[in-house]
Amino acid sequence: MLQGRLYSLMPELQIIEINNSIRPFRSLEGAFVIRNILNVYPAGSIHLFLVNQGNKPNVYPLLIRINGQYLLAWEDSVLGLISDDPPDLCLRITPEVFNDVKSLSGQKDIRVAPSFPELELFPMMVLAIDSGLALDKLGPHAPDLIMQSPWLPVIQDQTISGRVIYIDSYGNAISNISKDVFAQIGQGRKFEIFLISNHYKIDYINTGYLETEPGEMLALFNSVNFLEVAIVHGNIASLLRLEPGSTIKVKFYE
Repeated sequence: MLQGRLYSLMPELQIIEINNSIRPFRSLEGAFVIRNILNVYPAGSIHLFLVNQGNKPNVYPLLIRINGQYLLAWEDSVLGLISDDPPDLCLRITPEVFNDVKSLSGQKDIRVAPSFPELELFPMMVLAIDSGLALDKLGPHAPDLIMQSPWLPVIQDQTISGRVIYIDSYGNAISNISKDVFAQIGQGRKFEIFLISNHYKIDYINTGYLETEPGEMLALFNSVNFLEVAIVHGNIASLLRLEPGSTIKVKFYE
């Protein structure tokens, strides 16, 4: 239905389904996917984040412009993970803003159904972007809505407290601790990476998976420069019962 609505408004549109395997409401996993694709899709791309669900009191869609691309999503604290850079635009789409968009787009008769608000809200905003409307002038720029997120790692002088944000198809656990943050806080010091309440620990960073013997745990910075833990020829998430939200802690030593 959503694709049909998009095509009815913009017949020339090209729609690409990026990932249908993310479980409903697992917005943390969706934010990780969005972060990665923002680096490879061309400028002007419009991404619809449809994992979470809005239509709650005081929760509104957001229009975010970052690195020349657009993201439409319901307000969600996980959106702080989509980029290390602040957005050029973060517009809260309140009913007043949406009414202005409808009026400027010549679509005043559009009605939003509370049970499926995305069906009209998101396509209308895509149309507004595609039409070149001056979206910056429709409401205040509010970057703090995504730049102050509880899903960002907590940094202290000797520790980084992070969380698992994605489990890949191999059962590897990817954290929200970036290579840059690790290097900045670590300053070349020795370290230990703790999993599951300090019960399991790793004190070496691999450059590749197969540097470690089969069945052993390892840590590395993956292709998107996030700290990842894995077991060679095994499934660390299943073995240690890791899931999105599980804690990963790094402690540095003098």
